[in-house]
Amino acid sequence: MIRVLLADDEALVRQGIRLVLESDDEITVAAEATNGSQAVDVVRRHQPDLAIVDIRMPGMDGLTAAREMVLLPRPPRVIMLTSYALDEYLFAALKCGADGFLLKDVYPHDLLSAVKAVVGGDAIISPSMTRSLIQRFAPPAASPVANAQDRLRALPDEQRTILALIAQGFSNTEIGACRGLTESQVKTQVSQILRLLRLRNRVQAAILAYSAGLSHQPPAEQTSVGDRWLVGEHDR
Repeated sequence: MIRVLLADDEALVRQGIRLVLESDDEITVAAEATNGSQAVDVVRRHQPDLAIVDIRMPGMDGLTAAREMVLLPRPPRVIMLTSYALDEYLFAALKCGADGFLLKDVYPHDLLSAVKAVVGGDAIISPSMTRSLIQRFAPPAASPVANAQDRLRALPDEQRTILALIAQGFSNTEIGACRGLTESQVKTQVSQILRLLRLRNRVQAAILAYSAGLSHQPPAEQTSVGDRWLVGEHDR
């Protein structure tokens, strides 16, 4: 059972998130908090597996709370949840040691998936923020376009297309819907891509694709989908 702390100053928001989380038999809300300092105290006492923390709260904000949580002897995994798609919040959350950054418009089933992924060791970034993250951490000098493009020559056309979708933040399910593949087939393709490119995770793959200009070339067969996110090394 995954034990979760909810920290948000709005009771209605907490209730909505609780209903979503507890619709899954593997997740329970162990405690709630209305501000950052209360959240840190609750984590000390209840030792949840995961803390879902709003960024803007009265008193101690969520970023400060996250920074204190990750320094505890038994720190929880932390997902920052916010209504504000601001680069400064994303980068601050990552510097604080947060494992995830989601916007409050996330679909309920995607929130459940994110909780399980983060507890399992993944990093989750909200779809609309992935491009900012890639641009921030893919300096041109470190990854020349020619060199990046040369590395991608090892990939067949289909895998190049899948890599482009990864760089745009598509999940395995959404890539399958775009390419007419099952989720299992997509996972196999992603694993092969990582192996061929000698990369550890999808974040590195997305940065390489961005450096090569591949993420700027939407596949012709791409369809419109909902929320997308970039995930870490265990999503293969």
